[in-house]
Amino acid sequence: MRAVRAVFYFEVVTNLVSAIVALLFPAAFLGQFTSEPLPVAAVEFGRWYAVLLVVLSLVLWAALREGTDRFLRPVIAAYLFGDALQIAVAIRLGLAAGAFTFAVHAAIWTSALYACARIYYLLGTRPC
Repeated sequence: MRAVRAVFYFEVVTNLVSAIVALLFPAAFLGQFTSEPLPVAAVEFGRWYAVLLVVLSLVLWAALREGTDRFLRPVIAAYLFGDALQIAVAIRLGLAAGAFTFAVHAAIWTSALYACARIYYLLGTRPC
């Protein structure tokens, strides 16, 4: 399970980098997903996304650092549910915007890969 935990640590780092970009440059961050012009309020929602991403990433990091499956399993299960939602919303965005940008594809495929790692972890550990 060491390798899969490393995947989750990598996810924490990439999520925090994404959150910093979304917090500091929300228009550029959101612009990766659509070529449609965005109103100011929509851009500011990008910052709110960043705040949630930071909090969720720190929860995952804390669960990983705790070291036991007792705390990590429920976090991973919740993230798995989030992966399914992320994929569904990314597909909806691509369809609504009329274009599946690189960022939309990246969201779908990274969520799918993380979901596979989460399923592997959940099947390979025992519930507490």
